[in-house]
Amino acid sequence: MSSKKHNQQNYFKYFLISAICTLAGLGTIVYVNILLPASEKQELLALIGLILSVPSAIIAFYCYIRLLVSRIQNFLDK
Repeated sequence: MSSKKHNQQNYFKYFLISAICTLAGLGTIVYVNILLPASEKQELLALIGLILSVPSAIIAFYCYIRLLVSRIQNFLDK
């Protein structure tokens, strides 16, 4: 039982970290597009934001699904 609870805590921790990274990457893209003039620097910073946000979003989605499945299994076991 404690192993399942530990897994849920880990999934939630990874979900939270990756969701924050996703939002930071998307915020970078918005910030760059609004405040910087069109240039190579703007495109490079937007690319960095995408590189940060896409894998983070995939990890957040995976951890959320695993957390949801773990909670459903916990509910069905009771």
